[in-house]
Amino acid sequence: MDNINRDELWKKFRKTKDDKLRDQLAGIYAPLVKYLTDRIVSHLPEQVKANDREDLFIEGIIGLLEAIDRFDPDKKIKFETFASKRIRGAVIDTLRKADFLPKNVREAAKKIESTMIKMESSLGRPPSEEELIKELGMTNDSFYDILDRMKGISLLSIDTELLNNEGEKFFFEDIAGENGTLLNEYEKKEAVDSLASAIEFLEPDERDILEMYYWREMTLKEIGMVMGISESRVCQIHTRLILKLRSGFRKIEKGEVN
Repeated sequence: MDNINRDELWKKFRKTKDDKLRDQLAGIYAPLVKYLTDRIVSHLPEQVKANDREDLFIEGIIGLLEAIDRFDPDKKIKFETFASKRIRGAVIDTLRKADFLPKNVREAAKKIESTMIKMESSLGRPPSEEELIKELGMTNDSFYDILDRMKGISLLSIDTELLNNEGEKFFFEDIAGENGTLLNEYEKKEAVDSLASAIEFLEPDERDILEMYYWREMTLKEIGMVMGISESRVCQIHTRLILKLRSGFRKIEKGEVN
């Protein structure tokens, strides 16, 4: 459907709120739901990928329908931007309720994150992996095993509200990747400035993965091939960088970063 016909469809729907028109719009934007759901699922443990992909897609469609009903074109924001937040929010809320991480893994994840924040405060920089492992009193194998099993918690960490602009929630992918170009110029500058401050303390390998995954939209497997490391190791580094970014954004929100 071309843009002219799509605009006409939106005009008719806004006047009538007709169910058939809503279904037509949902059909047009269903590929957006699939794209966002696939991106989310790519972060998840294998058992979640196998069992819940279709259910998560349905939750995304529910988020899309809510976005269609609530969209106000007078606010001068593209529908794809407006809908993306609600689609991701619907899917991630479902994952949070499912609580697919075992209790011991979730507790270990909280311990790693709290230790990282404490060490960053005392060191004035994020700790290295070696420093973090020593502080935790863990072996290398046990630490990396926890990072592997945390796959998925990085998603729930980064896709929480990171920035606020007059009460509006932002997701990380609203400022990273293609969706970032859809923010208005004021929001984009504010968001990118904050992101740059958080990225400043990342290691070179973390920055490389951040660029390849979020901006170049490569898979973890493809990134591993480029970097000459295993997909599992890429996942570990990705989890580590997400924890660092989350800590960085918290400092920004508290006004601790100049």
